[in-house]
Amino acid sequence: MEQVVIIAIIGLISLVNWAVKRSAEIREERKLERQRLGIPEGDPFHPAPHQAENPESQHRPVIAPSPDMRRLMEALGLPPEEEELPPRPVVREAPPALPPLPAYRPTVSPKPRFQNPDTRAAAIPPAAADSPLSAALRSHDGIRQAVILREILGPPKAFTV
Repeated sequence: MEQVVIIAIIGLISLVNWAVKRSAEIREERKLERQRLGIPEGDPFHPAPHQAENPESQHRPVIAPSPDMRRLMEALGLPPEEEELPPRPVVREAPPALPPLPAYRPTVSPKPRFQNPDTRAAAIPPAAADSPLSAALRSHDGIRQAVILREILGPPKAFTV
C-alpha cells in the first residue's frame, strides 16, 4: 500500500514539473514572437499575437429577436432593437413647497389635585385576609422567586414587544 502512495506522489510531482516547463516554453515562444515583430515587452497597446489573428471573435454578433420576442416588445410599446431610441430630455421639476411647520407650544397639563384625600383612601377596600401570594411578595426573596417564575413560565423574549 505504501508503494502505491509513493508512486502516486512521484507521478503528481512529475506532472506538475512537466506543466511548469511547458508554460515556460510557451512564455518564451511568445517573447520571441514579440521581439521578432518589434513590439516592446509589456506594451499594453499591442495585443498578444494570438489575439491579433482573430479580432472579430472578441465582439458578440447581433442576433435578431425571435418572432415571439418581437410580438412581446410590440405589445409593451417598445421599439425594435434595430431602431435607436431618441434621447429623452431630462426634465427636473422642483419639489412642491412644504407648508410651514406650526409653532411649537408645549402644553402644560395641570397636575391632578384631590379635593378630599380621605375619600380616595376610603375607596381602596381593605384586604380581608392575607393570601400566601401577597405575603410572599412582601419579602425580598418572594419577589425574586416571582421574577424567576415569570421568566420561566412567561412568553418567550422573541414574542414580547
